[in-house]
Amino acid sequence: MSPLPKERVLGLVWAATAVAIWSGSLVMLRLGVTTSLNAYDLTALRVGVAALVLAPVICRRGFALDRLGARGLLAMVAGFGAPYILLISLGLGTAPASAAGSLNPGVMAVVSVLLGWRLFGDRIGPARIAGVVAILVGASFFAGLLGAQTASVGHLILIFTGMMWAGYTLVVRRAGIPALHATAIVAVGSAILYLPVYVAALPTQLPVAPVPDIVMQAVFQGVLVSVVAVFAFNRSSELLGPVVGATLPALIPLVTLGLGVVALDEAAGARDLASATLIGVGVALTLAGHAPGRWPGAALFKRVFRDA
Repeated sequence: MSPLPKERVLGLVWAATAVAIWSGSLVMLRLGVTTSLNAYDLTALRVGVAALVLAPVICRRGFALDRLGARGLLAMVAGFGAPYILLISLGLGTAPASAAGSLNPGVMAVVSVLLGWRLFGDRIGPARIAGVVAILVGASFFAGLLGAQTASVGHLILIFTGMMWAGYTLVVRRAGIPALHATAIVAVGSAILYLPVYVAALPTQLPVAPVPDIVMQAVFQGVLVSVVAVFAFNRSSELLGPVVGATLPALIPLVTLGLGVVALDEAAGARDLASATLIGVGVALTLAGHAPGRWPGAALFKRVFRDA
């Protein structure tokens, strides 16, 4: 068997990097809210550091108000900025990281398919229908809607954040904003709106939290998630092609489940593994099940993570 071409190997490395960071961010949030920091602190670190790193992008390109308008800008910030991060952090207070890694991208994919069909006329073929069904079944087990497991408030919050993410992708798709610019808009906009409220009125554990914990969360959430993962996704799509790039998020449920077991000692039985697998397969089908010559599913993710 001939060895893989160098470009393909590099593409797989970049793909693994992007998925590991996306999944790791959920594990890190879960670790933070169950140890030395609270959800308000983690949100402030994420948007504050990311805003500092990405401020030059806003200085060059602005907030795209000509394409977004004030309502579109607020929808982007709310859908994928500080409110989104805060709610995920609060949800992870009672739900495991594996639930976030499955419910969040799973619900996002389903809602995105429905919004794309309703608002953009995207075709929903057999593969995408099968993907939606697989996601709904897997998510129902994770959320406790099927079987003996009971859903926590955290599970319900994570379902809602998946809907928020889908709304964000809709705004980005409609406005046609490149990924790096969109990420900068969300980061800087969130910092402007959230940080003054956080400093003035919200509870904080930063003064008493260990410095290594603060630095670790700031670097991971503010730099790796907001910058490195975006670049890694772009490079993997360039080297592996759009089909592989579009289906990368399908790996998030299983990778998050594994990281949760290793890093957080979370329990993961056959039921959890089956649910995460179902959701991962479902996300892959919804993203790859496109009409010939069109990429409606891929556009939702690729438009978000594609560089200018």
